[in-house]
Amino acid sequence: MRSFVKKSGGGGKNPQVDITPLLDIVFQLLLFFILTSAMLQPTLELELPQSNQQEESVEADLIVSIDREDRLFLNDAPASREEAAQSLRALAAEKPDAIVILRGDGGLSYGKFFELLDLARNAGIKTLNLAYEPEEE
Repeated sequence: MRSFVKKSGGGGKNPQVDITPLLDIVFQLLLFFILTSAMLQPTLELELPQSNQQEESVEADLIVSIDREDRLFLNDAPASREEAAQSLRALAAEKPDAIVILRGDGGLSYGKFFELLDLARNAGIKTLNLAYEPEEE
């Protein structure tokens, strides 16, 4: 009977595959995806209205922002109106004297900013501060 097993003439050495180049490529792809995903997060850039008032630093419990495109942000994280109202109600229930800063883009319509103001007041927030940029001299 014939045997179909091929005998190697290499003296018992097992062939090995060098995976170093493969690991290099995998790490480069991983680094690429980590860096690109970090850059995809939305950034909030507002052109705040200017004022010549003296600037006071206030420690806020929550910052609610609205940009030109009428998008809402809670502490720079995107949020819907329902999420914002829910967060404001929870904050007002947890801390009745909570301080909320409202930031609105200078190009935002007056009515949209007052919708945001009403949203905060209807949630039970009593102390609202409006953010602004100091005028440059």
